[in-house]
Amino acid sequence: MSNPLLRYSACAYAAKQLGRVRGRKAVLGGNVSRQGDMELYPRPDNVDWAYIGAKYYDRAISLLMEELSHSGSQDVVPLTPMTAADETFSPQGSTASTHSTPRTPGNKRRRLSRTTFSNHADETLAAASILCVYEFLDNANTAWARHLSGTKSLFDMAEKEGMMPVRSPTSPGALSERIKPSRARKATFWNFARQDFLAAFINEGQTRLSTDDIGLWRAAGLHLDDQGLVIPSNTEDSQFPERQLVMREDMISNALIFLMSKIVNYLASGDSVDHVFPQDPASPSGLIGINQMLLLQRWKELEKELDTWLKGLPDTFKPCARLPPVTDGSIPADSARALFSEIWYSIPMCASTMQSYHMARTVLLINKPHESTARRSTLSNRLFSYRSIEVEVRHHSHEICGIALGRPEGSVRIHQVQPLFVAGQCLTDSRERRVLLELLRGVENDLGWATDYRVQQLLKEWNWSQSPR
Repeated sequence: MSNPLLRYSACAYAAKQLGRVRGRKAVLGGNVSRQGDMELYPRPDNVDWAYIGAKYYDRAISLLMEELSHSGSQDVVPLTPMTAADETFSPQGSTASTHSTPRTPGNKRRRLSRTTFSNHADETLAAASILCVYEFLDNANTAWARHLSGTKSLFDMAEKEGMMPVRSPTSPGALSERIKPSRARKATFWNFARQDFLAAFINEGQTRLSTDDIGLWRAAGLHLDDQGLVIPSNTEDSQFPERQLVMREDMISNALIFLMSKIVNYLASGDSVDHVFPQDPASPSGLIGINQMLLLQRWKELEKELDTWLKGLPDTFKPCARLPPVTDGSIPADSARALFSEIWYSIPMCASTMQSYHMARTVLLINKPHESTARRSTLSNRLFSYRSIEVEVRHHSHEICGIALGRPEGSVRIHQVQPLFVAGQCLTDSRERRVLLELLRGVENDLGWATDYRVQQLLKEWNWSQSPR
């Protein structure tokens, strides 16, 4: 890694993560129980990882400013380093605090000029994306949101230079050919797309990337048909001879991020789809529940897209082993194995993807609109619909927990925070809830990835003052 900006960004993130786990490294996946000396930092008890991370971070920000300061354009985009005030998590907000106090003299509010990229465009975008993760690591939500917006602006700048665009140059949904991006650019795009989805989900807002621009997502590597449906990856596709090579597991996983971004945008629209289907407020059609019917129509479209993705999965997305709950009384009734299955996948990425799928399905089910009140259904039909949804939601929640109990790798565990949170909102058994809290807390304890904000939110929703650790 020869690019200083990319190197300092990566080191900042690594040091911050080490600080959050106090320099520990989990002994997993090896053949011996002890770690090699090259895996251990000398005298770790005397190292202030938080300070080292902040120092690398400030240096990375300075290099980023240098990279982007060669234009006289007045069109600017804010990009602000983390401050102490930004560390307070606010799930509902994404605007900067007016009372932020700089952590160091160098951490002052800066603005990035829209400028032309140098020859290090891929490295610049990758570094910006890593700095976004730096903020998200400890849920510095306000700073994270600003960094995401700044990184989105960098992609917009790349569009102007004929690189991988983020906005469609034509109307929404119109197909357009893109210049094929580099592998590094694709990887950075998907890193950003995942963070963009997570930010929209956590803050209950819209994604920064347009999900209507099929050309954008095709350029990023997705195999989509003209309706935007994911082309199956468990069979060769004779209708698209130029795409006979099916998507690999990583791109199949990315396709789910695309679909989940659509779902979160649908949820953010609330009880109206006026931005999609403009209506006359004075129209009598509004009196007979037309909005609910349109919402239901869009909901069914999303359900179809998710079904199409699921049916097109190869066998690698099926679990290799599944141990049912132990119900013979040989273990305590409140233990995890007495309550949940253990589910294991041979490819960690597939395990993480299926957790996200169960999360997506749960969120979609819970937010299913009613039929129009203009066509009233019977009470028994409504109750049957509610109960069937409850059964499905319970199944998906248990699948999320079962995969988490299969001891997946750290790369899976950091991505299971939001699926576990969604599952926790659906579980009603106090024993199951305690197991889920242990899983969430374990992620932060072992990997330094912030989960306490979700733990506290669940405790509040459950009306629990605190749970035993």
